[in-house]
Amino acid sequence: MRGLRDRVRCFIHGGHWPTDGEWKETVLRSFLRKNLPQPLEVGRGFIIGKERASTQIDVLIYDSSKPVLFRDGDLVFITPDAARGIIEVKSSLNNSTYRECVSKLTSTIEFIKFELRAYCFFGIFSFESSVDCDVALNQLQDSSRGDAKLIIRMVCLGDSDLILYWYHEPTHAGMGAARWHFYHTQDLAFGYFLHNCLEFASPRSTGENKELWFPSESKEIYKRGQIDLRRVSDSALTPSNPSN
Repeated sequence: MRGLRDRVRCFIHGGHWPTDGEWKETVLRSFLRKNLPQPLEVGRGFIIGKERASTQIDVLIYDSSKPVLFRDGDLVFITPDAARGIIEVKSSLNNSTYRECVSKLTSTIEFIKFELRAYCFFGIFSFESSVDCDVALNQLQDSSRGDAKLIIRMVCLGDSDLILYWYHEPTHAGMGAARWHFYHTQDLAFGYFLHNCLEFASPRSTGENKELWFPSESKEIYKRGQIDLRRVSDSALTPSNPSN
């Protein structure tokens, strides 16, 4: 991921940043496409509701067994019931642009949440980041407004910082959690993000082969902070197909 990240930037020497950003989206889509199981497909495009359309989605994971409204190469237009994963991709994020990114993704979640017919995860992936731990966690809590249906499940902030939302305690199976954990890993965030996408897509297979997809040591050794879904302690709603 790091090797491909700056390939276009090195060619154009900062001459056209939108092209550099589009390339980074392509890199992430390519990595996911190589490993996601059928009938899941990866593209970019829009979710079309009954009354309006979403904003453009950088990485759109969808169920290709559902009818597609329009498809041309990577560009797809789908109905909400076909969505399985939505990821916002950024070249770099700071505290200010991170808040904007979380707000935009939350608006997309609000747009489709009442029309979803199956589990769909939501994430943010940034190749570089200077976002503070407290800012990152507080913004996720504020944007969700305590609603389990507005959860952003995973955030990658550069190659070392990762945020995951847990429905259950990661080290105590069966115990409820309903909170985000912030991890500062040693250059493992890209790998954790990609493999957690696979876990969300196929929890049974990755769960049975966990030692092949994740390091033997728990990611909890890298935890640097956490925050609950709700400001006041309360039990969170659990979706029909949580992966962790």
